[in-house]
Amino acid sequence: MVSGECPSSTISMYQFENHYDCVNAGYGVSQQTFRNLEALEEWDKDYINEHKIAVRFECKKLGANI
Repeated sequence: MVSGECPSSTISMYQFENHYDCVNAGYGVSQQTFRNLEALEEWDKDYINEHKIAVRFECKKLGANI
């Protein structure tokens, strides 16, 4: 969050019938991903606090150019 930059990695294995389902799943996956960060030695709580780490997701229509 400090730099405003995100890694270039993306996960595009999910497809949904509507925006609501995408957002609902996105928050669940984001929360689990964030909680799993602490399990990684280099991503402990101090590191997360110091670097203001946050998990970001977005729902995009297939074929959207962005």
